[in-house]
Amino acid sequence: MLAAGTAMLAALLYKMDAAAALASVSLVGAGFFLLIGQELVAHTFNSLGWRYSIAPELAGKIKFKDVLLMRIAGDGVNYLTPSATLAGEWAKAVMMGSEHPLDERLSSVALAKITQTLAMAAVSLAGICWALAAHLDFGRLGPQIRNGGWLLAAIIGFIVFLEVRAGKTRTESHAPKDKGSAGVWEQMKNVDRTMMAFMRLYPARFAFSVACFLAAYLWGAFEAYWICRFLAVPVAVSTALLIEMLAVFLDGIFFAVPGKAGTQEATKAAIFGALGYNPQTGLAFGLVRHIREITWAAAGFALYYFRRRG
Repeated sequence: MLAAGTAMLAALLYKMDAAAALASVSLVGAGFFLLIGQELVAHTFNSLGWRYSIAPELAGKIKFKDVLLMRIAGDGVNYLTPSATLAGEWAKAVMMGSEHPLDERLSSVALAKITQTLAMAAVSLAGICWALAAHLDFGRLGPQIRNGGWLLAAIIGFIVFLEVRAGKTRTESHAPKDKGSAGVWEQMKNVDRTMMAFMRLYPARFAFSVACFLAAYLWGAFEAYWICRFLAVPVAVSTALLIEMLAVFLDGIFFAVPGKAGTQEATKAAIFGALGYNPQTGLAFGLVRHIREITWAAAGFALYYFRRRG
């Protein structure tokens, strides 16, 4: 997937004139300080979303500053590793510290993933409905949606295959053969029970978690608005919001591509084309956002490395 995404990016740069795209990116200049700095707001909302998915008795033992740093570090691991955004979740659970029960750490991470996915689904659905109501040219978005759909189907099929194999293995053995695997299996059941208990006992925290992740996704419209201004293609706030909502939808489809290689630029070119703008502007938009994402991901990955060493 990384190779395919890189090839896609190379093809886009060749087809749309790499020199012109890079010239557009250079227009941002010192604006990169604003674009990179504003992402701290999204990280704050995302960290609040995770904090609200942690049981109160455990959340009270962890400072919000530490939650924020662990979230940034975990996101960096997710972005830069080919793990379908799962390696960073394990990294977050590890960074919470062994003094806290493993099932509680894992359940908080899993619950945050669920609430974030619900928020992403809400934003994506709203964006699609808005685009349909505005009679956008979905022909330009069609290839992106179709390719992403095939990718999602392949991933889901692979997961189902693994689950079926695991189910057969468990059926044949009836029980784990060694204490180590028995311990892991029991631990995973504890995680499941802990998650179910959290949703039953703290429905308000669950809802607040979804709301915080929803705010983080919508905050991306602020960045979209300023990127367009820096690229000398100013848009209305409502247009920036629609760009971001469609971006959330397409980014979610291609979530398994490491570092959003190629998909960041291809999806933004398609979105801008559908909105009636020059797709090359969308390509430049994707490159600018990619620079911001890689900057934060590298910082998060370094933060994880140094926290683990410490």
